[in-house]
Amino acid sequence: MYKFNDFSVLQEYLDHLGLFRMELGLERMQKALQRVDFRPGEPYLVQIIGTNGKGSTASYLESLARMHGLKTGIFTSPHLVSVKERALVNGKKLSDKAWLKAANLLDGSCGDLELTYFEFLTLAAMLMFRDAGVDLGVMEAGLGGRYDATTTLEAGLQVYTCIDMDHTSILGETIEEIARDKAMAVRADSTVVLARQNYPQAAETVQSTASGVGSSLYRVQDFFVQKDAGSYFTGEPDFFVGTDVPGIHGDYQLQNAETALVAWRILSRRFDLKMDPQKCLQALQDTFLPGRMHVVSRDPLIILDGAHNPGAMDRVHSFLGGLDIRPGHIVFTCLSDKEIEPMLQMLRRFYPARVLVPDMGSGPRSMDRQELLSMMGDGAKPLDDLEGFLKGLAPGDDPVLVCGSLYLLGHVYRLFPEWMKKKGIGLV
Repeated sequence: MYKFNDFSVLQEYLDHLGLFRMELGLERMQKALQRVDFRPGEPYLVQIIGTNGKGSTASYLESLARMHGLKTGIFTSPHLVSVKERALVNGKKLSDKAWLKAANLLDGSCGDLELTYFEFLTLAAMLMFRDAGVDLGVMEAGLGGRYDATTTLEAGLQVYTCIDMDHTSILGETIEEIARDKAMAVRADSTVVLARQNYPQAAETVQSTASGVGSSLYRVQDFFVQKDAGSYFTGEPDFFVGTDVPGIHGDYQLQNAETALVAWRILSRRFDLKMDPQKCLQALQDTFLPGRMHVVSRDPLIILDGAHNPGAMDRVHSFLGGLDIRPGHIVFTCLSDKEIEPMLQMLRRFYPARVLVPDMGSGPRSMDRQELLSMMGDGAKPLDDLEGFLKGLAPGDDPVLVCGSLYLLGHVYRLFPEWMKKKGIGLV
């Protein structure tokens, strides 16, 4: 049995669990929650479900709640460099002591349940949030909705971001199947916020599921009047949110900010707080999330983005094209269970950019570099020295985009830890 007296021992145990090991089913989580005496509503929880925009929406919502005076906890995944990034209180990482206390409690009460990596971290986050006395916990689902560990937490508010094609080998091969899996997290006593959707079928699936169980549902588009440079929030009080307001780059980030604002409108009433327009705008502007259109160098322009499915790749291409930014090089790799060919089709739209493929090792979900290169054909080359390539860039060189996997970005941040702490530089 593991006894966690040092964070390195806990990290070793997590590595032993296996980052990518999945065991579908909620029984282990349900038993564990009983054993640690988890009581729904302590703290009040929000579950963030979807495909694209989950991390950004969760971060905006946490910032909005904290700006209005609540003590917040936020649980996100995956991490980029340290597992401590996954659970923050008031925007700060928690101490080794807090992590070890939660881990030892889980080891002592749930050691026989064979919890997965994600289940263990979800429970650890909940225990740390409870110990810290947070008012509001924002919990990002990991994969899907039906069997996701966060679904057992009985969140009072469930927020659906954009649902797109991803994890088709697990969730289903059509957008209807994927949306159905995610919608199965909806509970009768919850309130649902539904973001703008690219696929009408996704919206219809979530709406019909919520209606079927009697859950209240709010559509984000019903609270906004769009304008060229942003949109007006009409949710009392009215105020304008410009495309330049969200602190994370990307015109599509306005949609994530809108979703967070609707969720906060509901929560502000739940906590008997006045929704302050100036605090809202400041909270959105202050939000920072590494790896999301993160500009780490202006000249030469280096952009790190975690786009890892066709929908996200399309958004990046459209956004950069609208700014007349044409990468000269794209550092790209992806996991083997992704929609690889559609992603490569998106990459080809960046032509004549040269695609450089680093070797990310031989993990259980790693894509074989040689196979990826053969699928890309001409215009793609192996990149054996990622650190040397990035260090060798000089002022005046063509823009560089690094994308395709958050794990690739994590590798870059480990090579350049100073980038992890630096809020994005302006693109224009």
